[in-house]
Amino acid sequence: MTELHVTQRLKNLRNRAGYTIREFAEALGYDDKHSSYRTYETTFKKEFLPIPMVKNMLPLLVDRGEPPITPNEVWSLAGVSAGEDGIKATVDRAESAAPARRKNRGSVHIREYDVSPQAGAGAYIDQHCGLAEGNIVLGAWEIPKNYIESYLPNSENLAIVRVAGNSMEPELNAGDRVLVDTDHKIPTPDGLYVLWNGLGIVIKQIQVIPRSDPPRVRIISVNPTYPSDEAYLSDVIINGRVVGKWTWK
Repeated sequence: MTELHVTQRLKNLRNRAGYTIREFAEALGYDDKHSSYRTYETTFKKEFLPIPMVKNMLPLLVDRGEPPITPNEVWSLAGVSAGEDGIKATVDRAESAAPARRKNRGSVHIREYDVSPQAGAGAYIDQHCGLAEGNIVLGAWEIPKNYIESYLPNSENLAIVRVAGNSMEPELNAGDRVLVDTDHKIPTPDGLYVLWNGLGIVIKQIQVIPRSDPPRVRIISVNPTYPSDEAYLSDVIINGRVVGKWTWK
C-alpha cells in the first residue's frame, strides 16, 4: 500500500489526538492564524515537515488517542526514526546546521525568492517552516551587517521579494525589490505587508480597522485603479512586513 503523504499523516494524528484544527494551531503558537497551520494539512508539498515544528508537536500528541500516539509516529513526520539515539542524532545535526548557515563575516546573507503564482504551489513564507518554503531561490544578497542592523534590531529571517505588477504604483514599481522581515506577522503598525492571497504572494498596504471585533483589516492597493478590500484578520496570512526597498533608475 502506498504510504500516505505527510499532510494526511499529520491530519490523522491530530484527529486521533482529539484536536480541532483551531485547537492544534493555537497550541502550536499560531494564535488566530489557523489558516497558516492549515496549509500543512492541505497544500504542503515537501515530503517531511520541518524538525523544529515536529519537535513542538511532541508534547501535544504523544500518548494521546487510541491507540496512544508514540514518539516515533510524530518524529516520522520529519523523516526521523530509528529509535531514541537516531532521533537525537538527527535533531542535533539539524539544529547545529541552522546557526552554521547564519554565520557571516560582517555581512548578512539574504536570499531573493521567486514568490510569483507561477512559482508553484506552496508559495508562502512561514516562520515554522523556514523562509519561503517551496519557492525558487533566484539569488542571494550580501549586505553589510552593521548597515542592516542600524535600521533593524534583528537581521535574521529576512527575505527579498521582487515586485510584480502595477497595483502598488507609484509606491512600488514592477521590478523593484523589497526587503521583508518575516518575523513580523502582526499588522501593527499599519503599512506595507507581504500576504498570501490563495494563489501567490502579493504586497499590499494593511490598515487595521479601529475597534473592530473580531479584528478586521483593509487591504489597500496604492494604484487607485485597483479596488481595496476588507477581511477578518484571522483570514489573512501575513508573511512579513516590508522594511526596505531598492528602486532602480
